[in-house]
Parts: sequence; C-alpha cells; structure tokens
Amino acid sequence: MASDDLNKFYKGKKVLITGGLGFIGLNIIKQLMYLDAEMTVLDDCIYPQIKKLIDPICSLIVADIRDENKIGHAVRGQDIIFNLAGKSGAADSNKEPFIDLDVNSRGTLTILEACRRFNPHVTIIYPSSRLVYGKPRYLPVDENHPLAPDSIHAINKLTVENYHILYSKLYGLKTTVLRISNPYGPMQIGNARTYGIANVFIQSAVKGENIPIFGDGQQRRDYIYIDDLVHAFLKAGIRQEASIRIMNIGTHSSVSLLDFVQMAIEVAGSGNILKVPWSTDNKLIETGDYQSNIDLAVRELDWCPVTKLKDGITQTIEFYRHGESCLLHYYLNSQHNTKSAE
Repeated sequence: MASDDLNKFYKGKKVLITGGLGFIGLNIIKQLMYLDAEMTVLDDCIYPQIKKLIDPICSLIVADIRDENKIGHAVRGQDIIFNLAGKSGAADSNKEPFIDLDVNSRGTLTILEACRRFNPHVTIIYPSSRLVYGKPRYLPVDENHPLAPDSIHAINKLTVENYHILYSKLYGLKTTVLRISNPYGPMQIGNARTYGIANVFIQSAVKGENIPIFGDGQQRRDYIYIDDLVHAFLKAGIRQEASIRIMNIGTHSSVSLLDFVQMAIEVAGSGNILKVPWSTDNKLIETGDYQSNIDLAVRELDWCPVTKLKDGITQTIEFYRHGESCLLHYYLNSQHNTKSAE
C-alpha cells in the first residue's frame, strides 16, 4: 500500500487522527507507521491494550471533541487531520437524537472552529456515509444522487459534510468528504454495537454463534475492505486538487447479506444463519440495495480498491480468530516490517 507518492508525502508530516482508537483510526495508524508520519491521536475512549500499543508510536490526547480547549491545542501545527471522531449508529440515533446531534454536529464544529482560529491551512479528511442517500433511486449511486437521509445519524452526517464544505469556502480550509459504503476488516474492537455489521457477522462466525439476518437477507451491500478504505484516506490527504470535493468510496460491486454471511461461515468453518423478523427500529432505517459508483474517486484520487471479498473476509477472520492477543502481533509485525524497510 505504501507507494512512492505516499512515502514521500507523509514522511515527517504531522497528522492528527480524531477518534483514532476506533476501527478506521487504528488501521490508519497502522499504515502511517510505514510512512514515518508524526502522529497525534485524540480519543475519549481508551482501551488499555490499545494504549499500550500506540504509546510508543503516537502522541495521545484523551479528550471529547466538544472540549474547546483541548481541541484548540490538538489542531495547532498539524498538516493533516483525519476527522473520524463522532457517534455511530443509525438506529441508536433515532432513539437518542440529541446525543447524536450534540456529539456529531457540535463536536465537528468545535474542530472546524479550532482549525479556523489556529490552523487555517490544514487539510481535513472527513468520513461520511452512504446513508446520506437514503433509499437509492438508481444503482450504482453516484455523487449526484438525491439526498434523502432515513435517520438522525444520516441527517447529521449530511449536515457535517456541509460544515466542512462551508469552512472550506469561507475560511480556506482544505477539506475532502468521503462517502463510505460498508467497511470491514481487522481492528474493530468490542462486541456490543448496532453498526459495523459486516464485522459483527464475521466475529460471530469465528465464535460459532448464530448469526441473525433480518428477513430473507437478499438486501445487497457494497462491502469495502479496510486496507482499501485507508488507502483512499491517505490518497485524499495528498490530492489537494480533490479539496472541497465529495466522493463515494466503495467497490463498485455488491453482494447480498446472506451471501456475505455464508462466505464468512464457509471461511471460518463455523457459525449458523438464523433468519429473524425485521425489528421495528431496523426496518425504519433499511435502505434497500446499495452499490457505489466510485468513478470520481478513481479519477480524482488515482485510487482503486484491490481486495477481493473472499480474501478480505479470510484476512479478517484470521485476525478475529486470535482475539485481543492478535492486536500486539498486528502492531509489532507492522513495526518490524517498517524497521526492516529502513
């Protein structure tokens, strides 16, 4: 993944990763180690085993993104910000709308205001979601598709997209918004959640558990492997001509939930499908089939996903099969490879 242009650009760059101890953030950290970037991670949720791993390679700031003082300190001097922090979960957002609003909208404004005041030349990459499109009217979905969010979370995602674009236009911040499909892969920590469903399926298969699927499971999704997604983030940080742009990030293909789970069970050698009736909360936010048109990202970022679905599932299963003990190996292996390449 670490091509020459990435090596040259990120070496010595100061990079802030908000929400850096989440699924996407940990994988970005892993790749930035190869590129010899100077990383700062800001997060309000610290797993002890993760802190032990990243302490030697990153500066760590424990803070909520609504904390104006700490955010103001964190953004100073940064070249690039991967602005990942926020609250996830479409179904949860409809149950707790004010929490989602406060964390995602006010929290993001806190970051953007700090950048305006203390670092107006910074480049910011923001991960939005396919959910801003709502129920697709046509497939594959391109960036000109009508926007019709079906949850509070998706509405706030769309609002935050516009915050980033507005701050670019008014104050010169260089921002790029990536509308992500359904990511999966290693390093999603924790078990109880109502998002990141692809990894939930895989982890359940590894444990030999029943895997509940709503309805007939024929709804299709565009699943992107985390390494390909991280590559898009890194490319977006480089391509300044892509600033003030919104781009879809996916694979330009789709597979049904049922087929995805069956493949995970086959590779893991365990797990069982359990078809269940739709719950009211999840039925309300179900968007139907989705597939990304990624032509713009391919053209503007010089990027393309390369991981085949079965290969990605296999690599993900290998990670989760070893549980938390695999975290140390995952990071030490990266550090070993980095030092060997020097």
